[in-house]
Amino acid sequence: MEIANIYTAEGEGSGGYEHKILLRSGDRVDALYYKLPSNPQKDVMDGAHAHRAESVFFVIDGEVEVSVAGEPATLKKGDAMLIPINVILGTKVISSTPAEILIVASPNNVRNPSPEHSH
Repeated sequence: MEIANIYTAEGEGSGGYEHKILLRSGDRVDALYYKLPSNPQKDVMDGAHAHRAESVFFVIDGEVEVSVAGEPATLKKGDAMLIPINVILGTKVISSTPAEILIVASPNNVRNPSPEHSH
């Protein structure tokens, strides 16, 4: 059994965000943690990309504007959304504080996420 804690896990980050791979089970499941800064100048589609896995996107703290396959939505602390496989996802933090996001993806074949793969 593997246990991880989002606040003490090792991670990386640049450009004001944190990215941590919390749990991984081969190519079947990834649990990812992101802490993203507020950036009112950013467009929701800046850095938009296709998710290569069906994912659950859960907002731990903050408020995020998202675009999933062109459909806009606002997610706040406690909200969760299912992101279908291979759709374009764009995000923008709209709260005045950073947003914390947990993503659980399955199956996931992204082995080395880069800053360009941020959410």
